Amino acid sequence: MRWLPNALTWLRVGCSPLLAWLLFQRRFREALLLVVLAGLTDWFDGFAARRLGASGSTGAVLDPLADKALLLTLFVVLGVLYLIPRWLVALVIGRDLVIVVGSLLVNAFRGKQRFVPSLVGKVSTFFQIALVVAVLIQASWPNPFFSWLTGFGFVSNAILTTVSGLGYVRLGIQLAKKPRV
Repeated sequence: MRWLPNALTWLRVGCSPLLAWLLFQRRFREALLLVVLAGLTDWFDGFAARRLGASGSTGAVLDPLADKALLLTLFVVLGVLYLIPRWLVALVIGRDLVIVVGSLLVNAFRGKQRFVPSLVGKVSTFFQIALVVAVLIQASWPNPFFSWLTGFGFVSNAILTTVSGLGYVRLGIQLAKKPRV
């Protein structure tokens, strides 16, 4: 059973192309259901890893990559479909590129291997997920309340993505100034 957490993570990786296909087919309700199921597998694989004592280096790398692939797929496709503003999609992708490139540079030049997400980064990710869910609900069952909610989501995501991105840049600069590990 120690294989279960990684199997669930691989299942989540496989959800990304299926979600893109569902969204391009404008099957928003099915996409929403798949997003909820992917979220449940994310929670369950972490729970199973802790319960089974199966936490390992593969899961530690694969789990956040699966989450990021899923979220970026959703943002890009919803942006292509004009359900999320393209400027917000560019901001989210830009922040993630800054984080990835910065962590690779700090690793290469300072030997820092482990990067812990910041609290603001986690809050930003939560708001990104909440926005995707709100957009899919609005697309599935159009309602003025959800239209207002998605508008609020665009603004709050822009602010949180910017603040967390700047925080990661600041952290990267601090790590770059430290001696090599």
